[in-house]
Formats: sequence, C-alpha cells, structure tokens
Amino acid sequence: MQAWLESLPLGAAILFFWAGAIVRTTTVFALGRAAATGGSRRSERIRRLMDTAVYRRAQRLVHRWGVLAVPACFLTVGLQTAVILTTAVTGMPLRRWIPAMLVGTLIWGVVYGTVGMAVVWAWLEQPWVVAPVVVVALLLLLGRGLRGRCRARGERRTTDLPVSR
Repeated sequence: MQAWLESLPLGAAILFFWAGAIVRTTTVFALGRAAATGGSRRSERIRRLMDTAVYRRAQRLVHRWGVLAVPACFLTVGLQTAVILTTAVTGMPLRRWIPAMLVGTLIWGVVYGTVGMAVVWAWLEQPWVVAPVVVVALLLLLGRGLRGRCRARGERRTTDLPVSR
C-alpha cells in the first residue's frame, strides 16, 4: 500500500484520502441519525457511547461552535468521531452539515495526503521512535488525570469545611 500511495500524484493522493474521509464521516453520521430515531440495539449502544467523557467534550464543542466544530474536528485526534456523532444525534441540518463535512474532510485529505502518511511511514520504518512518543503521551495523560483528581479532592474538602464568619 505504501508504494502505491507514494506513486500517486499529490492531487490524486489528496483525493484518495478525501474520498475515504467522506465515506467514513457519512457512515458515522448516518449511524448517529439512526440512533437518534431509536428503536434498535445499535442505537442503545450508541447512546451509551455518547455518555462518555470524550462525547460530552464533543457536545460542548458543538454547542459552543456550532457548524464550525465539524471542520475543526478534523484537525484533532480522537475527537472526530465524537463530534460527527454528536452533530448527527443532535440533528444538525444537512444543509449545514454537508458543506462543513466537505471542508473538514478536505482538510483531513490534505493533511494525510501530504505530511500525515509520511509521519506514519516514518514511525513504521523506525519503531524505536514510537516508544518515546507513546511514553510522553501517556505521562501527559496521567499527569492531567492526576491533576484533575487532586482538584476534585481539593474542592470537596473546601466545601465540607464549616464557614467561619
């Protein structure tokens, strides 16, 4: 696959990734719309999935930025599916969603058609590079989680103390 992708002209590579992103995004949106109408076991699974921290974050993003959240989510890692599913479940009109999705998937196609896959191939060819990146990412996530727990504990302690006047 790597040789085939590298043999493509830049425009064709971008179109390839753009088309793949359109298919994936439209499928996720359609599943979200189906879940919003309810009735099947699949919709119950999607509803449970929507009750996680990532999806609550996506909901806040969509509520704050509206249609602009759709193209913006394609510049993130780990938030794309959540934002797309949120827009589907909350019923974003197709006349707004389709242009935003096309812009976002084009951004994604350009990123992956140019630098994105070069980074992936470099990591696959030199796996020793992956280990430090993964360790740093895990440490950052761990530190963020611990900081959040410390704040939550600190807030609980201060609210449990009697107020002196």
